[in-house]
Amino acid sequence: MSQAFARRLGLMMAMLVIALLIPVTITAESPPLIPHTLEGRSACLACHQTGVAGAPHIPADHAGRTNDMCRLCHQPAAAAEAATPTPAAPAPAPGLVPTPIAHPTSVGVNSCYDCHNQRGGRLADIAGQWSRSVHAERNVGCADCHGGDPSATTASEAMSPAAGFVGIPARAAIPALCASCHSDVTRMRQYRLATDQYAQYQESVHGLRLAAGDRNVATCDDCHGGHQVLPPNDPSSTVFPVNVPRTCANCHADQALMAPYQIPTNQLELYRDSVHGHLLLDQQDFRAPTCATCHGTHGAAPPGLKEVADVCGTCHSATQADYEKSPHANAASGPRCVTCHRNHDVQQPTDALFVDAEPQHCGACHDAASRPGQVAQSLYAALTGGAQAYDTAEGAIQLAQQAGMLVSPLEAQLRAANTNLITARAVQHTLAVAAVSAQTDNARATADKVKAAADAQVAESIFRRQAMVIAVAAIGLAILPLYLIKRELDRRLDRER
Repeated sequence: MSQAFARRLGLMMAMLVIALLIPVTITAESPPLIPHTLEGRSACLACHQTGVAGAPHIPADHAGRTNDMCRLCHQPAAAAEAATPTPAAPAPAPGLVPTPIAHPTSVGVNSCYDCHNQRGGRLADIAGQWSRSVHAERNVGCADCHGGDPSATTASEAMSPAAGFVGIPARAAIPALCASCHSDVTRMRQYRLATDQYAQYQESVHGLRLAAGDRNVATCDDCHGGHQVLPPNDPSSTVFPVNVPRTCANCHADQALMAPYQIPTNQLELYRDSVHGHLLLDQQDFRAPTCATCHGTHGAAPPGLKEVADVCGTCHSATQADYEKSPHANAASGPRCVTCHRNHDVQQPTDALFVDAEPQHCGACHDAASRPGQVAQSLYAALTGGAQAYDTAEGAIQLAQQAGMLVSPLEAQLRAANTNLITARAVQHTLAVAAVSAQTDNARATADKVKAAADAQVAESIFRRQAMVIAVAAIGLAILPLYLIKRELDRRLDRER
């Protein structure tokens, strides 16, 4: 036997031994299978690096490996992948989003839509709603919410339990169903959508009541719609700013629905008649607050804000800063924004709030002869005095303009006085009479100066007109003799002829 042949024989024997040992090695040391579904759980390191909720720690020899590398070795267990969790299933580990539906991976295939659209009636209407939705634009199909196989060619196959068909999701499962996509940072990043809505909802009044078994509370589809989900900037969307009050009122104006919670049902009527409602609904001014501005969207209230007065300050920041300097803010039972301005029915404030004893007026809490009552009277006098001087100056400018005078410089000066008055109406919340008077005094001085200038322009206009009349009369008197002489000459010429 030659040495070359012996070497080749030895190599073949070694390869045979390795081939026989490989199955044993893989069976004994194969990577553990993934015991849960993968939807919404693509960030493996988030749990396994710290051991959240008992998750196995990553071995030391795996250091440096990324989320994308995990599934190169670890595969999902077939049973875990095929299972479709139900609302009654055990709660997932904290921080993880429940996944009621195993989302199909078929793209561009939707036999559910094709079948329902052809059947007509209500089914076709639902299919049409979905086709107009933002979900249809982003290839989120029927099976993503209802389960099933959108690539099947028969209804029995498409809606079979083996395909994960759920049908109409349980009401209690809807928030988690929506969150299975909307809490996925990887999916939502491309659309620049926040992924904390589900966490906010769980802490809201709606979410807490739903978790306690109350099925009457609002879920995602009550506000965003079920099949025709439109982006918030679409004027037809239920969450477009001008549509938000009506959307909230679908539940909150329902007397039967609100009766168990003892919640009033006239908020929409009050809002429509408020200064905010007129701005938003009548003037289409999107700077005006909607229900969501004050109460929050997915959460019960904006983060960190527990009182309506603090919510008002998110828009009226200068007024809020001045209020916090006042005795009212430091008093344990002091008035808040809603005490004087109300909440849903906020009206355009006037200086009349400083006088009389009507509700929301200063006199409702303070006697006119008391120290606070006197402060209110002083504030009233300063503000009304400045406003009256401003109005008088504005009227004088209008007269000058009607007289044909150039009033643009005067209007610019009067705007400075208006700025002082606006500042004074914010500073009034400090209850500092001196600070308010400083602003109103400046406004009054500027307004008086503007009025004097406008009056001077009107006087000048009158003088010019009077001078013009005199000049015209003088010219007329000069022309008359010439006219008489001409007429006499004309007569002589006629006689000579």
